[in-house]
Amino acid sequence: MNRHVGYALIVSLAALGGCVSQQRNLHSSAVEYLYSGGYEGSPATVVKLQAPVRVGIAFAPSGSDVFPEEKKQELLKRISDAFRADPKIAAIEIIPSTYLNPRGGFDELDRLRAAFRVTQIVLISYEQVQFSDTGAMGLTYWAYGVPAYVIKGEKNETRTFVDAVALDIPSRAMLFHAAGQSSIKGSSTLIGLNEALRERSAAGFDQAIGQLIASLDAELKKFEASVRNGEITVDATPKIPAWNPTTTSATSSQLMPGRVASQGGSDAVTAALLLGLLVLARRAHSANRTSRVAAKRARWQCASASRKMRGGEMAEWSKALDSKSSKPKGF
Repeated sequence: MNRHVGYALIVSLAALGGCVSQQRNLHSSAVEYLYSGGYEGSPATVVKLQAPVRVGIAFAPSGSDVFPEEKKQELLKRISDAFRADPKIAAIEIIPSTYLNPRGGFDELDRLRAAFRVTQIVLISYEQVQFSDTGAMGLTYWAYGVPAYVIKGEKNETRTFVDAVALDIPSRAMLFHAAGQSSIKGSSTLIGLNEALRERSAAGFDQAIGQLIASLDAELKKFEASVRNGEITVDATPKIPAWNPTTTSATSSQLMPGRVASQGGSDAVTAALLLGLLVLARRAHSANRTSRVAAKRARWQCASASRKMRGGEMAEWSKALDSKSSKPKGF
């Protein structure tokens, strides 16, 4: 019965919360970087370009995430290598993240323009959300002591979005932009979860950047076709309010349609119920194991007593035969 209770509790855990979830985010925004103090807007502008141009490329800075700089440099090199052969591009300068400060804005771009001798820059924003869910199989870690390096009970999904905006630094005008995205699903053991998430984070950026390169190539060709005599008219820039640090540019519900993160009190109640059920499951399993051990010990004691009794009877029978007497009492 106790075994069935344990199984029932596992099913109840899965039905109650569906899973035990956690979420990780990586985020940066060119809009937050450029217009943190707001922008009054500007009318349509004629931008003069002198080909071949010198272009800088960098990730928009983020003040909070842990996106490795080594990986950023690798991705930026992939993008620059894809466009170095364009005859209208004289050079592409990769700008490390250490040169950009959160909310640095166009004033900082003016300094980068002088330092790297570039007139245009491509800023890349990113948003990556990773969900990890412990399903019913994963809960066997706690209820039945199954080793956490055996069962792949940690389901995870990594969604990545990248956006590149090309800017003319002197005029502060946006020339064009392009985007790429990816989605990767998988599972892992509890012990290997962090390593799996790191690998899928890197793979997500690799796939998204691959899409971005193709999109940038298409947008660049359209942009070059629009340039006449080294000039192009760009659209007006609307008024932009000051950046509010209490909001974000993208939410997990936007990146993960149909999935809404739990909030406040409901999270606490669910966690408490899950913990209680896990404790009950372990107690049921422990009681079941104790009863099996007790039954085994009782069978062993009965068998031992039977052997002793049978040994005594056999000794009495042997003595009777040796003395040629009648059978002992009870035979």
